[in-house]
Amino acid sequence: MLEHGELKMQLELGPVSFLKDDREVKQGIRRNFARRARSYDRHAEMQRRMAHGLVAAVGESLARAGRILEIGCGTGYLTGLLRQANGEARLVALDLDAALVDAARRRLGPEAGVAWLVADGETPLRGEYDLIIANATFQWFTRPGETLAALYRNLAPGGVLAFSTLGPRTFQELAESLNQAGRSLNLPAIPPIPAQGFGDRETWSDRLYGAGFPQVRLGREMATATFPSVKEFLQALQATGATNPRPGQFSPRLLHALMAAYQTNYGRDGAIPVSYEMIWAVAEKS
Repeated sequence: MLEHGELKMQLELGPVSFLKDDREVKQGIRRNFARRARSYDRHAEMQRRMAHGLVAAVGESLARAGRILEIGCGTGYLTGLLRQANGEARLVALDLDAALVDAARRRLGPEAGVAWLVADGETPLRGEYDLIIANATFQWFTRPGETLAALYRNLAPGGVLAFSTLGPRTFQELAESLNQAGRSLNLPAIPPIPAQGFGDRETWSDRLYGAGFPQVRLGREMATATFPSVKEFLQALQATGATNPRPGQFSPRLLHALMAAYQTNYGRDGAIPVSYEMIWAVAEKS
């Protein structure tokens, strides 16, 4: 018998569409991450890895930047790395939800000298920046092409846009297990997981060039995390808030079939693997 929390967790993995109601999707994203503000850091190992890779990819552009904008600061992990690398820059950090901004503010303390802002990174922004940076955020954009073009305009000449994002092969074991579970139950339609709609490296390259960036560098890495069980993976996923902003309807039968397929196909030596496709992009404005 499924506990209520388990069923709700699985419902949040259902299909997502960013085309029907942008406002509804934004509120779903804000709600998911806000209510996990306290548990996010305990389960965000890959996001921390992506943040360190992002700082390395930016290189000297970070140290030279006088004005920095961070989009989607979350609980402030990347914000802290930015401050360590460049303590003199004017740093503005924003997030969609006030609870996350408050968590980041507490993490860094008042002496960090960060200007905190509750705002949507896809809305028009004021100011000109030498570096605009974001970690594990852009995959949730509803208008990525338009937003990249707007961020290009917010960069000073020679400025840099740098971000990390998750690609569509993230959680590929989960996607295949869901497909198998749906087939075993003879379901007429099998809902995709949100990660299957994320842009890949080529998609982001096209978007960046289309936004006007003449110089673009992209890197990609597949990484694997392990969990003791499918249930613990799904609980950890829920704890980060990185779940569907528009939940679909999953039945208890489908949840059971999904977990059984995942465990049977991928379980080895008391653990199950979880794939992450990590993408880093650095684009310079001429």
